[in-house]
Amino acid sequence: RTIQKVALYILSMAFLFVIVGFLCMDIPFEIGGDFIGMSQLWDKCKFGIYIIVISILIECVVYSFLKKSWNKNTPELSVKIIYKEDLNYNILNFVASYFVPLVSFNYVKLNHWIVLSILLGIIGIIFCKSNGFYNNPTLALLGFRLYQTQVETQKIGKKEKKESLIVICNKKLSEGDNIQYVMLSDGVGVVTYINNKKI
Repeated sequence: RTIQKVALYILSMAFLFVIVGFLCMDIPFEIGGDFIGMSQLWDKCKFGIYIIVISILIECVVYSFLKKSWNKNTPELSVKIIYKEDLNYNILNFVASYFVPLVSFNYVKLNHWIVLSILLGIIGIIFCKSNGFYNNPTLALLGFRLYQTQVETQKIGKKEKKESLIVICNKKLSEGDNIQYVMLSDGVGVVTYINNKKI
């Protein structure tokens, strides 16, 4: 589970590094000015392009690893959703709290890169330990949704056992759906089956 948490955190940083890549490009925007030529343009932009390409490749590998991990793990027994609340708005708070301040760094200076590395490490530790890893803007852009749910887990005699569960799902969930999920952490899971259909 720890590896999956770290992988989800890395995945959440995808667009930060794409933005950083663009910030590292020294593209001359001058209306009416002469074109500096492809060679000079490449020299001014290549570092940023390298960052973007490497970031995208890493994120593709991480996402593939996560999908294989979720498919490989045995899902929990089917439970019924009796209440759900969309939590996707939390992702905007994540972006506003962490992405916006970090993109204001001066990425030409080495000491800013060192500070960025330290901050990302600290944020990663906090997010993995506090279960904040599920606030993932990359998964949201890939079509995943985040829900706070209350599920009926089983019947004990005539009493129904219920519990609260945060789930990540790439389909829209409705109250009354029966789901199976793979646990990522205590109280957090990713849905792999809806109404006995694999997703």
